[in-house]
Amino acid sequence: MYMVTAVINQDDLKSVLEDLFSNDIEGITVSYVIGKGSFGLKEADNIPTDLLAKVKLEIVISDTNHREIAMECIRSNSQDLGRGAGKMWWVEVGGVERIRTGEKDVDALTTQVNKKIKNVQCGLTTNIDTPCS
Repeated sequence: MYMVTAVINQDDLKSVLEDLFSNDIEGITVSYVIGKGSFGLKEADNIPTDLLAKVKLEIVISDTNHREIAMECIRSNSQDLGRGAGKMWWVEVGGVERIRTGEKDVDALTTQVNKKIKNVQCGLTTNIDTPCS
């Protein structure tokens, strides 16, 4: 198993996600981040540059075949010849467990649609679904 991490431009997020979902790659975490790539914090004229807004994708993948598919989805939808297109990398994952069902490793990474697993209802609420006073 692998975790593929990519930092890309926000404008490319929708097309990357559509391509990933069309290739049956699910379970994606998206974070909004700021940063500066390999160009450093100062430009050639020694003037400080701003940190740029990007999105970070994190995807845990079951095998090398799906890892390559996921990376090609990211690459083909976010690659351009301009500066700041982003980076992606992968690391091996020792194990995965789906908290709701207790499934482990590859079983925890497969889609839920065909498993007919009932949704677990809980009585928790958050500030998102309750009015604030």
